[in-house]
Amino acid sequence: MRRGFVIALGSCAFLAAASARAELPRDYFLDAPAAGTYSMSDVYNVGAQQSLENRAHLEEGMSMLTTRLSGIASYPYADGSINLDARVFLFTLGGSAGYRHVYRNHTFEPGEDSSRDARNDRESDGDFDSQGYAYGEGRLRMVIPLDPFFLISTNTLRWEDADDNSFDWLHANKHDGGRLFKSEATLFFRHRDLGGIGPYARYMNVPRTKSDGTHDRRDELHYGLVFGTRPGWVRPRGGNADLFLLQLVFKFGDEDFGLHPYRLPVYPLAVYRVVMKLF
Repeated sequence: MRRGFVIALGSCAFLAAASARAELPRDYFLDAPAAGTYSMSDVYNVGAQQSLENRAHLEEGMSMLTTRLSGIASYPYADGSINLDARVFLFTLGGSAGYRHVYRNHTFEPGEDSSRDARNDRESDGDFDSQGYAYGEGRLRMVIPLDPFFLISTNTLRWEDADDNSFDWLHANKHDGGRLFKSEATLFFRHRDLGGIGPYARYMNVPRTKSDGTHDRRDELHYGLVFGTRPGWVRPRGGNADLFLLQLVFKFGDEDFGLHPYRLPVYPLAVYRVVMKLF
């Protein structure tokens, strides 16, 4: 649903291509990606994403330029974006620009109940509308290999031209339009026969509308677990591969946080990806 891990799937951690070896390790997605042009088809719990990605060496083994076009069709929204990332050794500097049309939009008046239960009541009554907005983001990612551990840390500055006091299906929280910051990290334990699994943490600073109609900024901390592996349903030849990713993000004690159809303070994301090398 979200472009952030589904966009985070845009990172080298989750978009790496298969190697030429017949026995591709199940943790291959944590390795540096191979050059070429690839089609990536994702299906996840509430939607699908199709991407076309080109990776070109700037200096083989050290740096790479990646461009990607992506489109999402999901239960709450449709999204299209263009993405550019430049990797130099352990660091990747990137940016994205896109447009999102939310057709199950929940925007609230100041002080109005915006809890998961309230949003579910709106869904049951058909009491939601739609909105479309442009967005852009810049990000800096760092990876640290600590065999058998692997740390991925990403800092993102994002701007959205969205209505104030709206539910964000991407991050499963409520905030105003404008500028938001997030810092997220995953520490994977990796094994070639298992894949990668580890704890996830995300700090966000977002603009919010207070109950009296004034505006301030809010700090939030989310936490959870990520697991990724190669199921092996696609034969790893010529750069083709597949990937299964499961992410669970929680914020216990917050009645607003979470994807309300699940009725829990959780953002669950289960993705199956097929990577096909075009040339």
